[in-house]
Amino acid sequence: MATELELKVKIAQIKGSGEIAPQNTWITSYNVNKNGKKYTYYRLMKADPSRTKGKVRGKMVKYLGSSHSKEYKKMLMAITRRNQLQQLLRQLDSLEKEVSGGQPKKRQNQPPLTTLVVELMTQIQDLQTQLRQLQEKVEQHWGFS
Repeated sequence: MATELELKVKIAQIKGSGEIAPQNTWITSYNVNKNGKKYTYYRLMKADPSRTKGKVRGKMVKYLGSSHSKEYKKMLMAITRRNQLQQLLRQLDSLEKEVSGGQPKKRQNQPPLTTLVVELMTQIQDLQTQLRQLQEKVEQHWGFS
């Protein structure tokens, strides 16, 4: 099983690799006959929460075109990323429950990007301090004032 750090790295890679499809969306196809030829087109659907009885019904969100269109391929990849992300998040939750003895670890309220920016700012401040110290040493050594 992967470690917590490995899972977090994979999650960050997926998030950074492109658009992630919204929850409860899927791609459907429909056929059109034109001049004796059959053409297949695709559209993005989203679950309609107002229709709760029977099978899940969807509402069209976006027309995606044929299987060769950029929009279709882009959305197919976004859904694949979403599914991979969901699987990794489940694995991470499972691992965190194992480590904490069955109690899920409390997640930070801060978004990951904000956390990253704070870490980068801290590193920049440390580098600026080190640079000032280095400049002082150079000035002392060479007699600059």
